[in-house]
Amino acid sequence: MKWKIKEYLETHGKTPYALWKASGISRTTIYAITGGKMDGLHFDTLSKLIAGLESITGQTVEVGDVLEVVRDGAT
Repeated sequence: MKWKIKEYLETHGKTPYALWKASGISRTTIYAITGGKMDGLHFDTLSKLIAGLESITGQTVEVGDVLEVVRDGAT
């Protein structure tokens, strides 16, 4: 799996700081995710991420908007 949060934020003109404030997730976790330094998470965290993104963008966010499946050997 690969995070797409940073790209999503950039596309919508939002910052990790705004997501941190809107999501209720720790600042350290938000910056680890947007920096590509976090490999896993709990479903509760994913739910808060999506809710935070929806709050700051006003748009519905799907799991596929923030996570990408990366398969071995895929080009």
